[in-house]
Amino acid sequence: MIVQKIISFSKILEDPKHPLLGPNLKGLYVYGLWQSGSKFRNSCYNFIHFCAFLFVISQLIELWVIRRNLLEALHNLSLTALGMVCIFKAVSYVIWQSDWKELVEGISAEEITQKDKLNDTCAKLKQNYTNYARIVTYLYWNVVVSTNVTMVSAPFLKYATTSEYREQISNGTEPLPQIFSSWFPFDKTTMPGYSVAIFVHILINIHGGGVIALYDSNAVAVMVFIKGQLAILREKCQNLFDDYGELDRQITLDRIKECHRHHNFILRHSTLFNSLLSPVMFLYVLVCSGMICCSVVQFTSDEATAAQKIWVLQYTTALVSQLFLYCWHSNEVVVECQHVDGGVYNSEWWKGDVRIRKQLAMLGGKLTHGIAFSAGPFTTLCLPTFIDVGSKTKYYLVTKIKDKKKPNALCYG
Repeated sequence: MIVQKIISFSKILEDPKHPLLGPNLKGLYVYGLWQSGSKFRNSCYNFIHFCAFLFVISQLIELWVIRRNLLEALHNLSLTALGMVCIFKAVSYVIWQSDWKELVEGISAEEITQKDKLNDTCAKLKQNYTNYARIVTYLYWNVVVSTNVTMVSAPFLKYATTSEYREQISNGTEPLPQIFSSWFPFDKTTMPGYSVAIFVHILINIHGGGVIALYDSNAVAVMVFIKGQLAILREKCQNLFDDYGELDRQITLDRIKECHRHHNFILRHSTLFNSLLSPVMFLYVLVCSGMICCSVVQFTSDEATAAQKIWVLQYTTALVSQLFLYCWHSNEVVVECQHVDGGVYNSEWWKGDVRIRKQLAMLGGKLTHGIAFSAGPFTTLCLPTFIDVGSKTKYYLVTKIKDKKKPNALCYG
């Protein structure tokens, strides 16, 4: 039921010029990442991105100001690191706009070309991965929106539901609730500075949440496309000798030639996509590893309140979920790539003559070329990478818990 509603809703955002990425591109356009409008519009959005960059600088200044308060500093660092990743995604998308457009135009042109050329099985594979991309995109958008709403409302819900907290604020022992930890050149703890700070925080939250949701969903949709095209290519190879006895020998050679072309297309666009994604994911993996360790320190601290521990769990879950989203779909491409050459050997290859078999041998060898997306020069986006980050986090958490218990053990001893 939910899946059908998502698919029906997606029809509103469909674009016949971009069969797969239409909804993603419309979202990117609204947030100024897909810059196909006027120069004035693009300049205005670039100014907004620059203001978001200045806000991250203000968070770093605030981090220096509160450096002696460990929990507040770690809380600030968690949000600042996420803001840095968000800004890097926005800036990199704008700077490498021409490469992103080349990638998107290539994907859309291939899908439009395939529209009337695929057999029923390949057409079904294409429809399945398109529906899957839509479902992942809209569910991810909903998760990010709900997370942002929670982030904005949480401080004020605490104020509205806890009388003790309101009393502490009124007598000056606690500051007014803040969404982010950032520096302003005015007093943000009293009116009207407080209202201005909260307004800026809400705008930054909307900007950051939108950039993360749209960039990630677009990247995952491209991964889904590459995996789906590999599956279609495997099916094409498997059907090379359909109606072989009834057709001209040249038709089979043309089919082999088309498989070469299709594979070259996938390799070329996979390489281009990896060059765009790899620097961003390199920063994200570093941030994810570091911030998970910071979250462990916050969670195991004796000074942390129950509300702070809940926030840490929510933050860590969101951080790990984003990494898992990339690692899972990248791993799917790796696995699918290992099975593509099976289509050649599952075909009725024995029907061909010597020349055709030589062509098949070259095609089968070419299809063994692997495709993998990287996070910088040091690691590959795959499930083992995700498990490695998780295992190191678990080790660090267990170590921290043991360290906390050691003094008690000595006292009782």
